[in-house]
Amino acid sequence: MKRVTKHPDPSPAELSGPRYWRSLDDLMASPGFIEQVEREFPAGASEMSEVDRRHFFKIMAASFALGGLGFAGCRRPEAYIVPYAKAPEYVIPGEPLYYASACEHRGEAIPVLVETHTGRPTKIEGNPSFAPYGGKTDLWTQASVLNLYDPDRSTAHRRGRRTLARSEVNDLLREIGRRHRDNGGRGIAFLAEESSSPTRARLVAELRRRFPEAIWAEYEPLGDSASVEAASALAGRRARPLFRYGRATRILSLDSDFLQTEPGALAATRGFSEGRRVKSAEDSMNRLYAIESVLTVTGANADHRLRLASSQIPVAVAALAARLLGQAPAGLGDLAARVDDLPGVRAWVETCADDLRSAGREALVVAGKSQPAAVHALALLINQTLGAIGHTIELAALPGEAPASLETLAEALRGDSVETLLILGGNPVYNAPGDLNWGELQESAGEVIRLGLYEDETSARANVHLTAAHYLEAWGDARTSDGTVLPVQPMILPLFGGLTELEVLARILGRDVTDPYNLVFETTLGNIGDGATDHDFRRFLHEGFLEGSGYELIRAHLSTTAATELVARLGPPPVPPTASAPEVRFLPDYRVDDGRFANNGWLQECPDPITKMTWDNAIYMSPRLASELKLIAGTPALPIARNRINPVVRGIQQGQIIELTVNGVTLRGPVHIQPGMDNYTLAIPLGYGRARTGRIGTGSGFDAYPARSAETPWVARASALEITRDRFGMANGQEHWSMEGRAIIREANHDKFVANPAFVRDIGMESHTPPNYGADADLPLAVKATTTPRGNSLYEHPQFTGVHQWGMSIDLNTCIGCNACVIACQAENNIPIVGRDQVRRGREMHWIRIDRYYSSGSKDNTYIPEDPQISLQPVACVHCENAPCETVCPVNATVHDEEGLNVMAYNRCVGTRYCANNCPYKVRRFNFFDWHQRQLDKLYLGPAAPKGMPELLQMAQNPDVTVRMRGVMEKCTYCVQRIQAAKIKRKVAAGASDDIKIPDGTFQVACQQACPADAIVFGDITDPESEVSKAKHREHDYSLLGYLNTRPRTTYLGKLRNPNPAMPDYHKLPLSYQEYRNANYPASGNGGSEGGSR
Repeated sequence: MKRVTKHPDPSPAELSGPRYWRSLDDLMASPGFIEQVEREFPAGASEMSEVDRRHFFKIMAASFALGGLGFAGCRRPEAYIVPYAKAPEYVIPGEPLYYASACEHRGEAIPVLVETHTGRPTKIEGNPSFAPYGGKTDLWTQASVLNLYDPDRSTAHRRGRRTLARSEVNDLLREIGRRHRDNGGRGIAFLAEESSSPTRARLVAELRRRFPEAIWAEYEPLGDSASVEAASALAGRRARPLFRYGRATRILSLDSDFLQTEPGALAATRGFSEGRRVKSAEDSMNRLYAIESVLTVTGANADHRLRLASSQIPVAVAALAARLLGQAPAGLGDLAARVDDLPGVRAWVETCADDLRSAGREALVVAGKSQPAAVHALALLINQTLGAIGHTIELAALPGEAPASLETLAEALRGDSVETLLILGGNPVYNAPGDLNWGELQESAGEVIRLGLYEDETSARANVHLTAAHYLEAWGDARTSDGTVLPVQPMILPLFGGLTELEVLARILGRDVTDPYNLVFETTLGNIGDGATDHDFRRFLHEGFLEGSGYELIRAHLSTTAATELVARLGPPPVPPTASAPEVRFLPDYRVDDGRFANNGWLQECPDPITKMTWDNAIYMSPRLASELKLIAGTPALPIARNRINPVVRGIQQGQIIELTVNGVTLRGPVHIQPGMDNYTLAIPLGYGRARTGRIGTGSGFDAYPARSAETPWVARASALEITRDRFGMANGQEHWSMEGRAIIREANHDKFVANPAFVRDIGMESHTPPNYGADADLPLAVKATTTPRGNSLYEHPQFTGVHQWGMSIDLNTCIGCNACVIACQAENNIPIVGRDQVRRGREMHWIRIDRYYSSGSKDNTYIPEDPQISLQPVACVHCENAPCETVCPVNATVHDEEGLNVMAYNRCVGTRYCANNCPYKVRRFNFFDWHQRQLDKLYLGPAAPKGMPELLQMAQNPDVTVRMRGVMEKCTYCVQRIQAAKIKRKVAAGASDDIKIPDGTFQVACQQACPADAIVFGDITDPESEVSKAKHREHDYSLLGYLNTRPRTTYLGKLRNPNPAMPDYHKLPLSYQEYRNANYPASGNGGSEGGSR
């Protein structure tokens, strides 16, 4: 008899309203949403597209025309195997090699280990030897390998339409240097991206000496110039702050998304998450306050969050400084007095200030890049008063002179004083502030030479385009956020003969040594000091960092006078925004950043951690502003439900198109209504609407850069807003794969956890259902994992006889929802992208997803919550010991192995999708097309149409993982290829002995290895000393939907919040928990928390 999993009827408490909700339509339980979630798959996921008569004949004509291609012959194409004539001794077929390198992003580098197979890089991992980062990475570093193999990369050097040979490029660069050397560099200007490379800094210093009248400018559209300006002014020398979040017990974030988009985000995540890690009731945890206008990843993880327009945050900071500073800067009082114009802000700020004061040197106040230098200066003074300087915050001295700004270079171009302009990286024609009109300014230069990875908007307006080398093809160096020097090593020869910045600068300087390797060698020996040898350099390359090479730390007292000058320059704040004059906040995008990753399919299809948008941007709007603008009906709830807040048609979210005029520029884009925003703020992610990019980025979103101004690039006021009758179908997955509002996330305040560490057993269906294990509940974990006792189940369970029994634990208290695990899993397991249209249909293929839930404590749903709490949960296949998918598969394509893994036999799968229907966790993915064989715009062509992956993209595939075909189901495998590799190595090492047990920590699965928060632990659950066993023995460990008796091998540690009881927005219980206060269900069996291998 096939066992079919069925949820029991929900309790009255669950029927009273969802405790968690993914979207506003979910909250309001609109009829369309109810119909959608009652389907096994999102609407349109299973249905074939309707084809009208005209379209049918069009496709058939194309198919017949291509018919000869598919049936020209019956023989397979011939291929020849060419063996190594003399194989290198360190190359073992099938064994990857790892090399230390670094991935630099906006002047900060992450140390990495690059996995290579037969000379081609395939996967990026963090360098575990560098302790501050713990061998972790972010999603952009994980995805950077895909840019290396991008078929749309620039493939040749060009002058106009003519291709330039390498020798011609070398002669051109030498001629530029010779021409300007005699006049001291008059007429030559350089525009580069920010970089921390010591070798580039050395060449730039030489450039300044030999070309004293040349202009060296740097521009980053999402740069952090205000922080450097404030730190330099107060310290008396060029400096930037370094934040030590791991030492802080009280943190105040001022419009700073320090966990994701601010400088040092990786180190910040590690430090912050370590402060949230709770293993027992004796452990304490930090507390995070956040003041922000838009819901960010940092705000989603805050214990207290104040919604406030970005333009008004200086007022709140002034009130904070007035309460904490003994001697406040002159003029601060007038600014602080304006706080009474902002309802509720004074009480919130003053109570927060008292908590910061009580923490003393363990407090930390950090301002974001969107705030002016005056706010950063006040934050530094507050930290100094609290005694935090030298403990939770340090000031690092930056080497070298400050570069010129983009505005300075623009002024020179307007004065016709630039004869030769060299643009090294970046894309200013696309991302420069609109009021600079950079495209026309650039063309005013006599000659423009651009070095770039793509022939993009800037190259289109240049006279000469030089192909740049990817960092995996180049020699170089860079620094981490604390200044530690890292090597950049090439993993592969430049695929298209690309140049590096170092080589371009060296040739213009007329140096004898122009090879980047030798340039880096010279710099490194100089950094090491007297007596440095080749051996020291080779050690530097092997270790991946230079010990003791961090920035010099400044110990000076910060100047109140300098802060006073910055505050005076700030002036009075603008009036608070209104519905008729809303504020516009420009955002870094969580996926494509400033637009440089617009052609990266992994990142385009990775859901935004907050909005769950993919492939496009939108104009984010608060529910209150949407109601006042009549985009949605107001209260009561019934009109809201009928009008749909973010309307969905056949599973596709329909965004209302509006036209927004900002700084004289009209932007046209869809609206996404987002809870948690300031009432009268509109937010727009940057990086979309590219005019010249590759096949992936074309047609993605709209460009908001033209509306930015050079003076205030982050905040503006809308002068007009017009609602059109048009809609746009957005690829938003926030309602895909819903588990229908069960008690999926268990959370509590820290004080409740101290009083009841096993609080997870008192929540949800498990609190009033019979126990799964019955009398066997107290058996040791190792016994449960191998003997799988029957307990109260109707079924006999299989015995797992393997030496190892694998399991996973995910800590919801440290996970920040950064998406690094999603991209790492995609890179490791050859997971395809499916494109905007298929995501709209619910056909995305990610093996792991980050579910984002809101909670508001509301039972009657008569209003739209403006301050919801946010909970984040990674979900992949949980490898149930009693797997519902296995019982319904008619061909045994999904089965269990002896080590407890739920595995897939791809060649056996016939694609019935019964397993996906019967999976309560909604983690199985079906290949509706041959994603690896067809480009996204050719999915619907007939079987005779051309197939095959571009050769470049084939090089990015992991050879240890099978590429799945159309009609096959797939899911998380616990990285079985890594498990097998570790077992083989252990058996080889064991030799004739029987010691084949893999020690804990020998290997990591892809998501675990990438996670900067160390929220994921994997290992052998029969080993009592393994980290995963220790995690599963903690009292706040629970099984997801455990009452179903699926006995998942992946379990979760409950989420904890640490609110301040004195705060105005304090909640004694998490908002999601409040609906259970009157349920009065006795914890009779704890069936779910006992269900599974814990």
